[in-house]
Amino acid sequence: MTACAAWIAAANMVVAAPTIEPTRVIEWGADGQHAPSVITGVALSADGNTIAAASDDHAVRIWDANTGELRTQLVGHRDWVRSVALSPDGQTIASGSNDHTICLWNTTTGERLLQSPVMRSAIAAISFHPNGQQLGAVGYGDRLAIINTSSGQLTQELDCPSDDLRAVAFSSDGERMAVAGRNGQIRLWNVTTGALERDIPTCRQRIRALAFSPDGKRLASAGDDVMIHVVDLAAGGQDVSLPVRPCKVYAVVFLDDGTLAVGGSDNRIHVWNLAAHTVTKELVGHTGSVAALACDQSGSTLVSGSYDTTLRIWNLNTENTPPSVARSPDGAVR
Repeated sequence: MTACAAWIAAANMVVAAPTIEPTRVIEWGADGQHAPSVITGVALSADGNTIAAASDDHAVRIWDANTGELRTQLVGHRDWVRSVALSPDGQTIASGSNDHTICLWNTTTGERLLQSPVMRSAIAAISFHPNGQQLGAVGYGDRLAIINTSSGQLTQELDCPSDDLRAVAFSSDGERMAVAGRNGQIRLWNVTTGALERDIPTCRQRIRALAFSPDGKRLASAGDDVMIHVVDLAAGGQDVSLPVRPCKVYAVVFLDDGTLAVGGSDNRIHVWNLAAHTVTKELVGHTGSVAALACDQSGSTLVSGSYDTTLRIWNLNTENTPPSVARSPDGAVR
């Protein structure tokens, strides 16, 4: 059964999942001269204490997730910063921009450590290898770029079957990397050998997000075809597709091996139990498309970034409490 054909039989059943409000809202407000900035990239440290977020105002900001305090602002890109990633040890932030460059920053001091050479295209997505020594980057072209994080130099370019790549991800064991984009096909690479493992077709529409499960056995993808496709990479595994109509999906992240959080153009985040094929939680509050998601190592804290110019922090293990609102120094609380 193909991913497109693996439509869940119960797709037409309406099941009301409990709704959850955020525990904290961080406003990315206006400064009186500039409009608020949309947020298109977020990263969360393994301990859940540090948020890095990227936006269309060319900057990256680092926030304290516990207090909502802005720690520092990273300035150096000359165009929209599309993606941000934290190194496995949390000491380095990587950012990729429309200015065709990738910057590496010291998380604590905010110092820019290095900047990559100008790439072939604008950078749409970046991902750290678990060893922290390599960074995968894709953009609006047909190449996967591998960057050495010590030197900032491009060490390898791999051909991919799309001229508009939007997503890249490494498995937690570092053995596989996946890329995808406009043609709706995932290209899976063996990192150790550098060999192409296989191409995985979905439904022929743009893929905007990829995520490996923590155990590396599943690969989730989603985008414009209003479906989530989950590939079981283990031998004999069965692929499934889950409906998310009527929205497009911009972000996916595994909370644990069997639980997936999904955000998109309906302004909501849905938490899926993959074994039961059901939505177990619905996270509400955003007033614009959810463009980016990240979780801590435990899978209990989730952070989301949105076109509504806010970051929202969610505690998935507690009952609803009224959210606190943090004031950005360059903006006001709405």
